[in-house]
Formats: sequence, C-alpha cells, structure tokens
Amino acid sequence: MNQTFSVSRFGRLLRKYFIDSRGQLLANLGLLMVVLLAVAFILYSGNPLPVSRNRVIPFFFIGWAAWYVFIWQQTEALNHKERAMTYLMQPASQLEKIGLIWLVSGAGFVVVYCLLFGLVDVAGVQYVNSREWPAGTPVLEPYYYTFEGFKPNLWVLTVLLHPFALVFLLVVRRYSLPSVAILTFLLIFLGIILNSLIMGSLIDIGEGNRIAPFDRLGVPSPINKKLYRLIDLPQPIGNQIRYAVGLLAVVILYITAYFRLKEREV
Repeated sequence: MNQTFSVSRFGRLLRKYFIDSRGQLLANLGLLMVVLLAVAFILYSGNPLPVSRNRVIPFFFIGWAAWYVFIWQQTEALNHKERAMTYLMQPASQLEKIGLIWLVSGAGFVVVYCLLFGLVDVAGVQYVNSREWPAGTPVLEPYYYTFEGFKPNLWVLTVLLHPFALVFLLVVRRYSLPSVAILTFLLIFLGIILNSLIMGSLIDIGEGNRIAPFDRLGVPSPINKKLYRLIDLPQPIGNQIRYAVGLLAVVILYITAYFRLKEREV
C-alpha cells in the first residue's frame, strides 16, 4: 500500500470527518445562508446600476470573513493537545491529513460559498429585473455571468487568504482567531505604507496618496495638478507578475503548513 497517499484511505478519512462534523457543518451552512439573505435584502432593493457595481463588496468581504472563520474552525482542534492527538493518530499519512484540511477548508468552502452566493444573486437579479424602472435602465445580469468588479488584486488576496491563514493559525496556539486577523491587517497596512514610500521615492504620487502592491495608481499631472494620470504595470506582463508572485507565495505557504502539521505529529 502506498504510504504517502492512498485514495481509499483518504476516502475513509474524509467520510469519518463528515460524519463527526456533520452538525457543525450544517450550522455553518445555515448561518452563512442567513447572512447572505440579510445582505441581499438590502443590496437588491435598489436600482440595477448600483446593484451591479456594489455586488463585489459583499461577495469578497463576506466571503473573506466567513472563509477565515471556517479555516480557524478546522485548525482549532490542532491547537489543543488532546484533540490534536485524536486527529493526528488517525491511520493516514501526513499528506492525507493536510490534504483533508486543504480540501475541506479550501476548495470545499469555495465551491459551497460560490454556489450559495450564486443562488442568492440569481434570486436577487430576478427580483430587481421584475420591478418597473425608467426607460433605458440596463437589465441586471447574474454575477457569475458578468464578473464585474473583479480586479486582479482581489483575486490575489483571495488566493493568498487560505494558505496564509492556514499557516499562521497552525503557528499561533492561543487566541488564534483574533491574533491572526490582527496580524493580517497589520501586514496589509505595513505593505501599503512601505509600497507607498517606495513609489513616492520614484515618482510624485501626490500628498497622502496610498497604493497597495501591484495596484494601479492615479497621480497628479506635473503640468496641471487638477488632472490625474493613471499609472499601471504594462499588460499583459503586469497581470502575469501579479499572478506569478501570488502563486509563488501560495506554494511556499502550503509547504510551510505541511511541515508545521508534520511537527505536530512528531
């Protein structure tokens, strides 16, 4: 039998997880659905134009918050010695154990969340389009059809969220839920400040202007301060750099998480 990864052994591990965690998973699903419906009640009560522009906000911010809490739930047992021993002593390899956490808290959450948001969005779109609007008002399309407002930086942050949270939730043993959240905000804040200082030393970005790494920037024109120039990385190399850096960071973080879990087993 393959000691590194066995499909049948991983299937038994996954089945045991769903049997043991069925109650918590259903409670999480119900709570997430209630939150999405409550936000949809407010979001889809307006005109199609603001709805189309603003859908990106709840999609990402609710998703990020819910995803982070769910990752914490899946790793919390590993921060308690007795509960960690129960999980780590299961007849499975380290790769299968970290694979289970990745599948459930990563790919599994993304699929479920996108399906739930898509269903709520379709219902909201039907409601908005069924109302009477002035002539010329565009028809609202489902979010999965338009993907409006999906900036590359949002995708990079989304892809980084799971491996980053997974690593640091395994590193921080006590008060990990608030501690890692605060650490994340501090790192983002410091990254923006440092990037702004570097950009400010190269070009005039304007007083009080802040820019996130790899983001586009509007800077005042040297000829007319009331006019702004849009500075961005040249395309398509710009997006390729964004995604390459993000992918490299993801690989490093997942490898770190694997060895962190391996240390717990030892």
